[in-house]
Amino acid sequence: MPSTRGHARRFGVARAIVLVAAAVLFTVSEPASISRTLGQPAEALAQPVAPSTGSAEHPSGLPASGEAATWQKRWWMDKTARLLRGGDGLGTADDVDALLKLPEDEIVRRFMNDPRFGDTVLDFNMFYLGFKIDALKANGVYKRNVFDFANAIASTQELLKGGDYFKLFDLEGPFYMAPLPLEFDDPLPPDEVDMLPETARRKAIQEAEDEFLDLVLMGSGRVPPSAAAYCAEVEKLSKSVSLHVRLVRAFNDPEVFFLLRGRVISGPLEILEQVVDAECDGRPPAKVNIKRLTAGTKRAYDQFRRAVTEILKFEPSVYQPRSVRDFKPFDLRAFRTDSWLAFGFEQSTALKNSSTNFNRKRGAYVLKRFFCDDLTPVGFETPQEHVAGAHGSDTPCFACHYKLDPMSGFFRNRGADFFNYSNDTVVVFDDDASSDRKKYEANWLAQKGSPRKWSVGYIRSARWDDQNSYGDKLTDLSRIIRNAPEAKRCLTKRMFEYFIAEDQTFDGGYLEEFTRQFEREAAVNSSTAFKNAVTRIVLSKTYREINADPQQCYDHAAGAQVDNAPPCRVAFILQKNCAQCHSGGDPSAGLDLTNWVTAPDGRTRTFPHLGRDRQQTAAQDTLTRIAERLSATDPAVRMPKMTAMSSQERQELFLWAQDELARASKEPPQ
Repeated sequence: MPSTRGHARRFGVARAIVLVAAAVLFTVSEPASISRTLGQPAEALAQPVAPSTGSAEHPSGLPASGEAATWQKRWWMDKTARLLRGGDGLGTADDVDALLKLPEDEIVRRFMNDPRFGDTVLDFNMFYLGFKIDALKANGVYKRNVFDFANAIASTQELLKGGDYFKLFDLEGPFYMAPLPLEFDDPLPPDEVDMLPETARRKAIQEAEDEFLDLVLMGSGRVPPSAAAYCAEVEKLSKSVSLHVRLVRAFNDPEVFFLLRGRVISGPLEILEQVVDAECDGRPPAKVNIKRLTAGTKRAYDQFRRAVTEILKFEPSVYQPRSVRDFKPFDLRAFRTDSWLAFGFEQSTALKNSSTNFNRKRGAYVLKRFFCDDLTPVGFETPQEHVAGAHGSDTPCFACHYKLDPMSGFFRNRGADFFNYSNDTVVVFDDDASSDRKKYEANWLAQKGSPRKWSVGYIRSARWDDQNSYGDKLTDLSRIIRNAPEAKRCLTKRMFEYFIAEDQTFDGGYLEEFTRQFEREAAVNSSTAFKNAVTRIVLSKTYREINADPQQCYDHAAGAQVDNAPPCRVAFILQKNCAQCHSGGDPSAGLDLTNWVTAPDGRTRTFPHLGRDRQQTAAQDTLTRIAERLSATDPAVRMPKMTAMSSQERQELFLWAQDELARASKEPPQ
């Protein structure tokens, strides 16, 4: 899972400056995590030490010049190289002097043209999905769980060729199988312990294949078998459990996961079961058609053989990708399907469902990762219609469930391991419980009179239906994510968290401008938009800052008021949602939310807030009232009045007020 600090900060924060003379070579040992972060070995080369204070400017604010400017650029280059080249800083293969002569944006483009940039993008994509690992590679080989996030890989490959980066939002698509394991989690049988993994795997596959082949040969021999004997053998194999057990001994749990999802065993056995039902059950031996029965066993054999033949193409002896470009998709025709659910083994393990949680863990995951909605239970709009059920009648619960439950409905047919039960009569959950599928699905039926069948979608407002985006299937959810402005804002927010720091504060207006530019560029080409966004980030003041203060904003929107403005964490939210009423010489309720002044105690800052006596209200009282108005559900109390405010912005402003109150309570009295 992601760390609590930004990845660029780990790459680039230096320790001190010792600028003595141009002839002096500066060297420093970076933290081990720098070279480990993306699993790439760092090349040995003397690196410049960054300044201990300031950034690319002198403390006076004037641009650095001479040797200082050269070394500051050199430090920035090494930091950026590590960030954009999978953990590798400037190395012996880099012409540093030539790079120093180039404009910074050109340097960034050159680093992005390096094949190692693919590792950075994939690492970011996994961070975005909430499953970042410490290193993509071990000893130069991609780790197995890297392959588990198909949409992250597809998105990266698209970006490297200038295609559709937003495949990151597609919840169904290709399948990228990892190279098959070179060691097994469970011990092999005694007679196989000395076998090479590939040999043991081929032996297990051959044994299973022979079971199907024996049936084909039995039915197609020169002397046809008796109908009773043949039906008995086919039925016996169709109910076999040992076939699965013997096959999976040569695989580990992640591979067993795709064997089950791809129906490698269950698919052929189902064919046998169907042919037995059609040709044997209830028929006298004289009426059994041996040729049709044999043809059924041949179909089962062919399907199994087609699947395992494709699987064996991923033996490490023949498949070991060296870059993300080399990742090859599995031919899903071998699994008799044309798309693969992007929720793989890792996500299926982390996002288990049960007979009682109604896929809410999965719904919460989508809201958090794709919409940056943490479901903080702040006040919500009163729905126009009564909401039934325990969570609908309980106000604190409804504050989350009005968004959570409709999102969870996209997974209503997905049971254990995200298996699709839409064609079955029951749904089996990860806790091994089961439920009648139609009865279970009824939990998401829309209310009578609704224009839609299902109450499934991305809900922005419980009151104003036209603000919401509804759907039915996971393909609809992918479309909603692609089109939602909240998803684009979330993506750019995650970019700042990854490329700078997760706990760094950013001016909301600056992020809004940044996101709008990203959206405009993405409408033309999403891969170009992503690269341009990364370029702007690494050229930003925040990125250049050494040991940045997490509570300070270094970049601001054009024309933004900085002096005496509210804290940059919430200034834009206040300007956007509250300033219309709470600003100027006679603000509503005497509260001006556009200024941040010294409180009467002389040691804290607060909003100008005059009571009826025209005296300044205590800062804690002001913050308490703000939090109360934000969390209220009564339209007469809830703020802002008669104005739609996104749940994410409401959450952020509310949490900021809570943080300020907590901080104030810890300060000793003067």
